[in-house]
Amino acid sequence: MILQHLENEYPGANILFVTVTDEESDRIEAQPDEETKAEAMEVLRKMFGKGIPEATDIMIPRWRSDRLYRGTFTNWPAGYTQEKHDHLRVTP
Repeated sequence: MILQHLENEYPGANILFVTVTDEESDRIEAQPDEETKAEAMEVLRKMFGKGIPEATDIMIPRWRSDRLYRGTFTNWPAGYTQEKHDHLRVTP
């Protein structure tokens, strides 16, 4: 759903969306963005070859350390309906 929104908002932008969880998310959040970007480029080059272009930017949300999120995430699980989402966001 997030990727679909990004594709609609920025057509042709070649945005790559990655989710990491558990200990891996702690590790990624603790290191500098450039180190994470280098790791991602290494994986992408193993998958698609050394000739792919360098990523121009990276954004790491650091949800675990942000006091307003503390580790929450926004991806809906498979089968989660709009109706369930509407019920979840209702203010009592």
